[in-house]
Amino acid sequence: MRLTILAAALALGATACGSPSPAPQGEAAGTNTFTSASATSDKQQPAVKAELTMQGKPGLGLLAATNQGTAPITFQGWPKLAFTNPANQPAAIPVEQKLVPGEGPSITLQPGQTAFAGVQLDVDDEVNSFAINEMTAELPGMVPVKVAFIGTDGRPIADLTTLKVSEAKVGTMQPAAQGVLVFD
Repeated sequence: MRLTILAAALALGATACGSPSPAPQGEAAGTNTFTSASATSDKQQPAVKAELTMQGKPGLGLLAATNQGTAPITFQGWPKLAFTNPANQPAAIPVEQKLVPGEGPSITLQPGQTAFAGVQLDVDDEVNSFAINEMTAELPGMVPVKVAFIGTDGRPIADLTTLKVSEAKVGTMQPAAQGVLVFD
């Protein structure tokens, strides 16, 4: 009898609270921390939006990574950049990690918050450059995300194949945009 009443009370309590929605991939239900994407991967799969807003100087861009998930994400260091060519094959563009504006602190982004890094694309070398189709950014410990390119006019750059890149530099992720665009 007690077991039946307890089961009914638990069922009623669960119904009154509503049924929990399934956790997004990469999140454990009912927690604010991310779990492994799979048993073989230790990379987090949060919802991150990445944009590279081009600045007045050719090739200079402000990388903004915004947490669009429902839980905080924590990382430190440089984003790993990768490029594809117009045939969607990996483009062999070397990326140099720079201490710009300095050491990258540990950053915890709450939902809706953004972190920044400077990116310098070498677009002046016609001999050794590659036309690009896409750039991805991988925050430390997370999965890569496609980067949306934004022009100096504030509009998305739809056709990246006109952008020819021979090499890139990337600064450390920072909690504020101040100083991230100052490359040597």
